[in-house]
Amino acid sequence: MVGTVDLSQVVTPALLVDRRRLLENIADMAERARRLGVVLRPHAKTHKSPAIAALQREQGVAGLTVATVAEAEAFAVEGIDDLLLTTPPVGEWRLARVVALALRARVRVTVDDVEVVAALDRACRRSGAEIGYLWELDSGVGRFGTPPGSVSAERIARAVDRANHASFDGLLTFGGHAYAATDWQGIVAAARDEREAIVQTVCALRERGIQPQLCSVGSTPTAHAMEPADAITEIRPGNYVFYDATQVALGIVPLERCAASVLATVTSRPAPDRLILDSGSKALAAERLTVLSSGFGLIEGHPELRVERLYEEQAIVQSDEPCEIPVGARLRVIPNHACAAANLYSRLLVVEEEAVVDEWSVAAREWREIEAERRAAWSTR
Repeated sequence: MVGTVDLSQVVTPALLVDRRRLLENIADMAERARRLGVVLRPHAKTHKSPAIAALQREQGVAGLTVATVAEAEAFAVEGIDDLLLTTPPVGEWRLARVVALALRARVRVTVDDVEVVAALDRACRRSGAEIGYLWELDSGVGRFGTPPGSVSAERIARAVDRANHASFDGLLTFGGHAYAATDWQGIVAAARDEREAIVQTVCALRERGIQPQLCSVGSTPTAHAMEPADAITEIRPGNYVFYDATQVALGIVPLERCAASVLATVTSRPAPDRLILDSGSKALAAERLTVLSSGFGLIEGHPELRVERLYEEQAIVQSDEPCEIPVGARLRVIPNHACAAANLYSRLLVVEEEAVVDEWSVAAREWREIEAERRAAWSTR
């Protein structure tokens, strides 16, 4: 966009990104990775934005983590040529698109099944594509992954023996159970679980004559709790670019570090201690990732307000005591989950002080990226 726009002129609800906070968050995590002696491969599912990916690359990030094939394709179009896909390449359509992408960029995928590796190997043989895979370990989340140690090592050894064209590149785990923590020690324990899952499995693989090149862990909370460990080579935090009300509730950062907020308008004052915003579940995402959250978001500058309920288009805000915020007032809501909120918008409005200074596309939010239709509208190149 050209010039600046006063926030009072912005149609609500709108997703704002505080440029100063964003840059601070990006630089801080890059420095944290350097101190830990690991590669930073941020998860781009949080922002889905080529413009933010470019800022991360300015801080030395070489590659990105992505959750979907569409995200991988969108960032590859923008020149990101080192991508890790965290969804196993299951299904003919997904495998075909991964192979096509691997013919023009470096692609790794995550797996937790020997037969998935076998299918990947056959696709690589037929196409001539070179694709590496990371085997996922379950370090406590109960989602993807096999048990750490000898169980996983045995399955990896079988996969390695069967595959001649897809390469075993290493191990991956995700300490997402940090979000179930109720105190800092719980987050530290989740980070320790990540580390121990990697260490146990590396040892079991070495006994079988297999040496993983990469050992990747990641979540924003555990990245903050991590200690240097020889076995870990890479971290994959994503939420850190924005942070959100969940990270505040967990004690990871203060509210002043949250770079993403939803600008909303007070549309009704039905009671002295209650007001209605035009930012419901379709603007904020109706998620509560931790039991420590007191509602569905934090309202910046108003600790007395609580986003108590969400309808599709309305947020019901309760005040601890009668307040005088009038109808028509504009408030900034820090969402509980910035990643899910960003996925609800097609653009990010970049703000400095009380003005919009730029506009960035949330380019990779579709399940299927149609480059011919989309690129001209959002490309940063």
